[in-house]
Amino acid sequence: MDDTVRALFERVRQTAESMGDAAGVTARAAGKYAGDLLDAAKLNMRIFDLSGEINTLLREIGQSVYDAHKGDAVDDAALDERLRMIDEKKSEVESLRARIGALRGSRPCPHCGADCGREDTYCRRCGGAL
Repeated sequence: MDDTVRALFERVRQTAESMGDAAGVTARAAGKYAGDLLDAAKLNMRIFDLSGEINTLLREIGQSVYDAHKGDAVDDAALDERLRMIDEKKSEVESLRARIGALRGSRPCPHCGADCGREDTYCRRCGGAL
């Protein structure tokens, strides 16, 4: 085999190795991105579930308030427990939103809650300082 053909085959081999390495890097990045999307979806589902639980507790509290308005007896301990549970669930929602923001590379606006980039100085929705 002549040296020109041998050099051509060597360049083809090097290019193939380089493309294989690039494909591997791309596949790993795509896998990480897909994993992050899946994690964010799971966290969003948990937020959805917690929001439903919070709404149920709020309805129960509303019923207790109405019962008190009518003059019926209200269990203050049960009311306090429901309020405590709402506080815990809202705290968990905030924590989950922070985790989603970390996965997306964003942070919530302290004024309106919109997702903002890590490097943003002002919120894109409300204009508040970050």
